[in-house]
Amino acid sequence: MHHQIDVTVPSAAADDLVGRLAAHDGVLALTHQRDGSVKPPGDVLSLHVLNRSIDDVLASVEHARQYGPITVATVRTESVVASGVQDAIEDDADESPWEEFERTLRHHGRLSTNYLALMALGGAIAVAGLVSPPVPQALALAASAIVAPAFEPVAKLAVAALRRDLHRIRRALVSVVVGYLVLAAAGGVAFLVLRALGMGRPEMLAKSEGVHMVVDPTAADWLVGAGGALAGLVIITSFREAVLAGALIALALVPAAALVGIGVVGGDWTLALEGLQRTAADMGLVVVLGGAVVLVKDRWHHGRRRPLA
Repeated sequence: MHHQIDVTVPSAAADDLVGRLAAHDGVLALTHQRDGSVKPPGDVLSLHVLNRSIDDVLASVEHARQYGPITVATVRTESVVASGVQDAIEDDADESPWEEFERTLRHHGRLSTNYLALMALGGAIAVAGLVSPPVPQALALAASAIVAPAFEPVAKLAVAALRRDLHRIRRALVSVVVGYLVLAAAGGVAFLVLRALGMGRPEMLAKSEGVHMVVDPTAADWLVGAGGALAGLVIITSFREAVLAGALIALALVPAAALVGIGVVGGDWTLALEGLQRTAADMGLVVVLGGAVVLVKDRWHHGRRRPLA
């Protein structure tokens, strides 16, 4: 995975920036259009960049801000062929820059109609699974973890906390609180419907392996959850979002929050509290362990460069 970067900078900054970028080994191609931008006014640079060099390039672009407004757009490039540097292209890094994985978390964890609908559907599916026999239960719990975007807003909170950005922390907290309340409420409604159909009896919950996994986790369950929390941020920060489902299934965020809804509508406050405790515990794993992944990558791969904002 490589990058194309399109930059608009004030004309006064362009020549110096072009000189910096042209001398960088990680810049494979550079196009300069003088006065090519109408909004904001200035010059346009288009670059093809090795992924390992994107932080250096963006740090150079940052210097142009002292001359006026800039715009930066990054695009992932699947394939680049460049004479004489093909070995470097083949050995390129697979680390996502701050700007891109933050954008991924903001997009998937943003409070929106689609986000809330998927959280509600995930909660309902999880409840259906919790009162089902073992095989369909496993399928339903896996499906609920994939459907509900329960991981991204918590991960967004971890990244916002690392950046010490109060605005982003508040937005992440709102997404987490509202999203999980909707998930729990949908789970409660689904439980009432299933109970009316004869499937929500207390003995069915008492025998459910899924319920026991949530409320009485073993050391192995905690290891699975910790692995999921670590893997989730490794996946998001390395262009591997297609396999994020594995990390979500490893965590009990969705069934635990759904149990809160079941406990509330069923009048079982002990069950609701146990579900809430497990939800908070898994969120803690994501914030602490996932945050540690981002912190390590910031130190080792990004040179502590602050993202463009």
